Amino acid sequence: MDKYIDLMDLVRLSQEVQGSADITAFNRLSEDLPQQTTQTQVEWHITGHQKPHGPALIQLQIKANPQLQCQRCMKLFHYPIATEVELEAVTSQKALDADVADSGEIDSQAYEKILAHQPVNIIELVEDELILSLPYIPKHEVCQDLVELPEDNLAKKPSPFAILEKLKH
Repeated sequence: MDKYIDLMDLVRLSQEVQGSADITAFNRLSEDLPQQTTQTQVEWHITGHQKPHGPALIQLQIKANPQLQCQRCMKLFHYPIATEVELEAVTSQKALDADVADSGEIDSQAYEKILAHQPVNIIELVEDELILSLPYIPKHEVCQDLVELPEDNLAKKPSPFAILEKLKH
């Protein structure tokens, strides 16, 4: 399912595009995740708008519930994603790099930018944001069956500096 949109037309005409796809349609995302259920859908809503004399903006909203593997207990769990990002659509590489100083620092007040000089693949655009929304180390808030390691029960040795602290007083 490769569908392309012209982001500048989306902004110029203040249009909206929405859709959904099975999570397995996102190849780069799926290769780093555990086996997903076929019922896992990714929904998106893309809106283009521009304020008078302002930048061309793309608002992207994504909802998904991929299955991840907890890195503490190694069990699978669903991680709800509901993200919204606003991107500035630019038509040249020069405009894309405009808010980067000579030192390499990026202006923190500027919008994130996307190069929109040609039609953009919707699946790839949504997939990029989904990948950025995933936690670096996925884990449950509280693991139910967390195994206690033998080292956790060992008595803690007193610090050698604790003796020096007692001599100080």
